[in-house]
Amino acid sequence: MSRLGNPLVYDLLDVAESLARQSGRMNLRKASMRRAVSSAYYAVFHAFCFVCASVIVGWKRSAELESVYRMLDHGQIRKRLTSPEAAQIAPDVARIGATFTVLQERRHLADYSSPALPVSRNETLAILARAHEAVEALESLGDDQRRKLAVLLITKARLS
Repeated sequence: MSRLGNPLVYDLLDVAESLARQSGRMNLRKASMRRAVSSAYYAVFHAFCFVCASVIVGWKRSAELESVYRMLDHGQIRKRLTSPEAAQIAPDVARIGATFTVLQERRHLADYSSPALPVSRNETLAILARAHEAVEALESLGDDQRRKLAVLLITKARLS
């Protein structure tokens, strides 16, 4: 299985793993696990950005890369990944969509809930495992499937 060409994806997953295993004061551990969940979500988000940019303009063409890389909208990705069109691309895309939904919900809780939010290391590690699985599933998509996914994620839906 080939790795995506965006090192940020893997660095964010590594950061998330390190944060999830933080020791020390209880509040430090809780803050670290919340940041781990957020980093895991952003690793998957950046994996989608990479797929779209590499398919549309090619990863090496940096002048055009930024505008395509930044085209993705968090809410639209979620809607489109859970659509019937996503499932038609490949069964893995539907699973990635379900995982992205969970990661996004957990990131919102981690980033915006009060300090009273209960945090569990085991739950955090389970979220990180799902992020790893989503990235691995994106890595396993063929070129045609990645093209279809990129078109689904960045094009504007037309009303019939």
